[in-house]
Amino acid sequence: MYFKSVVFTLLTTVFLFQNAYAWEASLPDSALGKSLVLVDKGKGEFFYLEKNGEKITQLHYPSIHGEIEGDKQVEGDLKTPEGVYFVRGKIQIPLDFEMYGNHAYALNYPNPVDKLKGKTGGGIWLHSKGNPIKGQVTQGCVAIDLADIKTLDDYLQTGTPVLIAQSIRSGFHKKAELPLEKRTTNVAITHRERDGKVITTNEMEKAEEKSGLEKAIKEEVEETKLFSPRILSLADNSEESEVTAESLLGDQEKVNIQKEEHSIYVPDNVPLSEETSFIYQATIDWNNAWAGRSQDFFNFYNQDAYTKTEGSFAKFKAQKQSLFKLLSWIYIVYDDIEVLKGPDYYVSWFKQYYVAPNHKTEGIRRLYWMKDENAQYKIVAMEWIPKQVHLEYKLDNKIKQDVPLLVEDWRNAWEVADIDTYLAFYSPYALQDSRKGIKEIREQKQRIWNGKQPKKVVFKDIKMEMEKEGLRVEMKQEYEDSTGYKDIGIKILLLHPTETGWQIYKETWRRL
Repeated sequence: MYFKSVVFTLLTTVFLFQNAYAWEASLPDSALGKSLVLVDKGKGEFFYLEKNGEKITQLHYPSIHGEIEGDKQVEGDLKTPEGVYFVRGKIQIPLDFEMYGNHAYALNYPNPVDKLKGKTGGGIWLHSKGNPIKGQVTQGCVAIDLADIKTLDDYLQTGTPVLIAQSIRSGFHKKAELPLEKRTTNVAITHRERDGKVITTNEMEKAEEKSGLEKAIKEEVEETKLFSPRILSLADNSEESEVTAESLLGDQEKVNIQKEEHSIYVPDNVPLSEETSFIYQATIDWNNAWAGRSQDFFNFYNQDAYTKTEGSFAKFKAQKQSLFKLLSWIYIVYDDIEVLKGPDYYVSWFKQYYVAPNHKTEGIRRLYWMKDENAQYKIVAMEWIPKQVHLEYKLDNKIKQDVPLLVEDWRNAWEVADIDTYLAFYSPYALQDSRKGIKEIREQKQRIWNGKQPKKVVFKDIKMEMEKEGLRVEMKQEYEDSTGYKDIGIKILLLHPTETGWQIYKETWRRL
């Protein structure tokens, strides 16, 4: 009895140790962006959710995971990782059908936070099995049935977020448990064997490389493209062509796949945390600080952690500071910000369109946030996936909306001779015809306005165009002062973006 008790105690201790890092994810409604995969390891459930307006499409399947419970730590521990991951792409080589079925998708494990923590391994996939998954386990991957992953193939895309946890609470995914016997079929599934050989992690990684899956790019695209007034379009290499194993089912044997849409959801009343709101706003502020070439940009980073994940922060900072001095302006358009909480970190990601005088690029940016020694969330790593995000229209719309308002406010300050408000529209180093800087502009305007107050300033036929030097605004100007003097000419403003809007960098006028 004593021996059995000791064995039981040891087994219990091992079990508790294995699950010591089990993560319970709590997701508010806002966590569901356009699409999201949820894997509840404890219940053996797999959810794919897609949101279009108020409509939510849900695919809900049984799933299996690693043979050993707990969060993956090292290569070969047979555990399934827990955290926030993204689909890297579809595996494009023939698969061992019995082990992986005929569809598989690679995840970006280890993600940057995993690497920071020293986790090892790789080759974590979403896949199926050659036989029903009931009673089976994996070597660390997540698997669902053949028919289910075939349905999922119509939805899953490169970049789809995948949250894996021991348990999941949310206000938007179905709370009721999925029946174990979801469907019955008389299909006799055969499979091919690879001499009984099990694919190792290294082989998985090689397979991913051969499939041409996109690799994580840690900073902006290195190639520089000369700027032209027309917005350039970058090639979109994000789509994966489908190459699957030969189908082993006849026409009469195919499983009838039913899409589960408009499911009844049982809200779990998970509130939006202050931390999530902070990360969302910090993501906006980070973009604006970058566009404004502000030194505050560097305060968003955990320097030590960034050095471990991305390389020397000191070198990164020096390169950025050099660019901030070299570039007269930077404009960044971002959209579709999403935020997900991991076990002890957050990930925010968004579409980004970056434009500078001699460079432009577009893609998906991911920021990984963790608390530092002062309990402040800082960026510890970034990922950049170049692809077309089609945000040129947002830049055009912002210009069309903001610039006429700025010009009108500037015109009004000029017309009423409000010198301080008037000068607030200029960069400290602005050029106004032959005058350089705010001081010279102020002195010249005060000298003129002391004797001749502006009476009427009118702008007509405003034209706007992005060019290498900035945003060029050209218009016809009609001017009259209090003495009756009048003139007509062409006014040209060169505007540069700032953290909060636009500033006049250069102003010229020529008489008509």
